[in-house]
Amino acid sequence: MSKFNSGVLFNGIDLGFIGSMVDRVKQDPEKAKRTLKTSTVWLGGTRSETTIRDFKYIIDEPWGNVQGGAQPGEIVLAALGSCLVVGYSFDGALHGIPLKKIEIEIEGDSNGIAFMQIPTDIMPNLTTARIKVCLESDASKEVLEEMHKRVISISPVSSTLTNVVNLEFDLKIGT
Repeated sequence: MSKFNSGVLFNGIDLGFIGSMVDRVKQDPEKAKRTLKTSTVWLGGTRSETTIRDFKYIIDEPWGNVQGGAQPGEIVLAALGSCLVVGYSFDGALHGIPLKKIEIEIEGDSNGIAFMQIPTDIMPNLTTARIKVCLESDASKEVLEEMHKRVISISPVSSTLTNVVNLEFDLKIGT
């Protein structure tokens, strides 16, 4: 049985929901697994529209001075920042750490030379991400530092960016 009361919000999260979710996963770890799905269609040029559930996002590259949306690499960094925000909020709720503010700023370095199909040994990926985390809370510095260690060690997006992901492509030609 969960130690959290349903309907009680802590850091904007329903503690009862967290408690029941944690209890279900403890009883059956398979319930922690899920499959995420997106769909992306080309809109012309370098512009695309990605649908995630009922949400639509325009993504673009600034080739030819057209900037119709965030770049794919920026979306990766945004996913990391958002995942960390979820982690801090969730961890705070689980451990009774009240948060007043969470701000994440991320800068990432990449080199597009390989993407431009210019022969090189440089990989076409983000090479470094500098992540600034600002937490505001009445909790002690030590408590927030422990929270920070927990969050960065369990962030799914951080783990995805630092570990190998198996990519399984299926190419379909034509309609």
